[in-house]
Amino acid sequence: MALRRYLTYSSIFLAVLAAPPLLNQQQAGGGQRPVGTSFGVPGSSSKFDYVIIGGGTAGLTVAERLSEDPTVSVAVIEAGGFYELDNGNKSQIPAFYLKDFNQTAAPETIQPLVDWGYIIEPQVGLANRRFHYSQGKTLSGSSGRNSNIFTRPTKGYHNRWAALVGDQSWAWDDILPFYKKSVAFTPPNAEKMGVDANIPYDRAAYGPGGPLHVTYSNYYQPMNPGLIKGFEALNLSSQPGFSSGRMDGYGYLAVSIDPDTQLKDSSETAFLSQAFNATSFRVYKNTIAKKILFQGTTATGVQVETAGLSYTLEAAKEVIVSAGVTRSPQMLMVSGIGPRDILTQHNIPVIVDRQVGQNWQDHCAFEFQYEMKVEGNAALEGDKQFLNQATQEFIQTQTGPLSSWGGDILGFEKLPNPYREALNQSALDELAELPDDQPEIEWLIASHGPQAATRSYVTFTPAILAVTSKGTIGLTSADPADNPIIDPKTFSSPTEQALGVQMYKRLQDFVRATGLTTGPELKVGDLGTSDAAILEGIKQTGLPWYHGVASCPMGKADDPNAVVDSSGKVFGVKGLRVIDASVIPLIAPGHSMAAVYMVAEKLADAIKKGL
Repeated sequence: MALRRYLTYSSIFLAVLAAPPLLNQQQAGGGQRPVGTSFGVPGSSSKFDYVIIGGGTAGLTVAERLSEDPTVSVAVIEAGGFYELDNGNKSQIPAFYLKDFNQTAAPETIQPLVDWGYIIEPQVGLANRRFHYSQGKTLSGSSGRNSNIFTRPTKGYHNRWAALVGDQSWAWDDILPFYKKSVAFTPPNAEKMGVDANIPYDRAAYGPGGPLHVTYSNYYQPMNPGLIKGFEALNLSSQPGFSSGRMDGYGYLAVSIDPDTQLKDSSETAFLSQAFNATSFRVYKNTIAKKILFQGTTATGVQVETAGLSYTLEAAKEVIVSAGVTRSPQMLMVSGIGPRDILTQHNIPVIVDRQVGQNWQDHCAFEFQYEMKVEGNAALEGDKQFLNQATQEFIQTQTGPLSSWGGDILGFEKLPNPYREALNQSALDELAELPDDQPEIEWLIASHGPQAATRSYVTFTPAILAVTSKGTIGLTSADPADNPIIDPKTFSSPTEQALGVQMYKRLQDFVRATGLTTGPELKVGDLGTSDAAILEGIKQTGLPWYHGVASCPMGKADDPNAVVDSSGKVFGVKGLRVIDASVIPLIAPGHSMAAVYMVAEKLADAIKKGL
């Protein structure tokens, strides 16, 4: 039967479904290693050197690096399974990103096998709206669920991080090798893009090669020339990507996809596939970590549960919490490490009274949508002929719009005059605390549109990178199976709001200069020129951006807000670390995935060196 009869935007073709790494194990002598060797037996208590809670972006990276030592045993506890098996190819094909990572608060739209299903508290700064805060519940975590955009922060940002935590090893020159360590870089394939595409990139920003593929989509978005025209009208200069510690200007996006198949690459496809070669490595999938076990103030293991079976995984050396920005603080709190008032409220004995979950930071983005004059990804959903053509291109040549999440180019800047002159002194003072090279605004543009779109659309998504608001993670109960209470307090600070109003005004200049749009803005319409009206209007189209950090922030021992030291060790206890986005003490400009891989690489290296 013809393949086309089965095509839908949600689930296209089994022909491109790559096998998850567990199906490809082979021993050095050429024989096949039984698949089950890499998986723990539910209900059977066991002992390992390291027990890692969370098989996400950081967790699998740390697990693979530790298991490179054949004398070391490692267990990974993961609440989900393999996204290739639980979510079809929606987590594999780049163009499906937005459908798979939806922001609606409707529970029926959330895929429970690969997503935690968080519905955050009403956001006062966003007109009291609630959002689905998508976080991966799957091997790979959110690296198997997001847009796979790969940017690194600025030199000044890292130098500020190092000063804050009192450890120069987090400064740019010292940290760059750990950014490079993960990545196998492939330059853009101009031939497959099918156009005379000149894609500047900085080859020196990448190392000799790690397991994670970073490259460029084989689809050159037709809107790119218009975007370049718009950025030049804003006086932004072209940059060779955003991996060299510089983020002033516009450039082409590197993404973590396989250069040959154009399928998304994640910590599962990159790191877990290698870890499966280690004889002392075990994954406990579809398993919930219930709490960390202690003897006095020393972590000794983890109580876990799989399908109702309760058992213990002992840790001879360390328990490592890599459950992500929302689940890691929850795991610490249910285990007795957190704010005394929260723990007491849920009858949890207090081991250490620290400000766990109290310093959350996330970006705020805003969506402005227009009909577009040129072709783009939006029509994949409603235009069957366009979808069929894109499908054949992807299958036959690994090109076309299915190989792109929806955009190629983005820009960064500090708000310039005359807009900056309109900010009040309080906002200017807060913004002055950022390093000179750290941008305040990101300009992200994608060829996305409304559901069932049959025409072409473009969505301009400017984002506030100068975050001054702080959110919280709380407990619903003492049971980690219950989702925590999440309140990012997005766009709630006066400085962010003042910056957002001026950003909107600059956006109008950008949109006009691109020459791409036709007709009015479709989400909130023309907001006029009044600051008050603009503020109320953009609150209706803003959203948290899923770049959360600092819920278990790194810092000095005398910092009352710090939860871990500069090597990820939890203050007040022994044998326990946190390694994931939650320890990053300052929200980075741009997208957070590369920084999470870096944190995992650096702290895994510290463990191996006995630090």
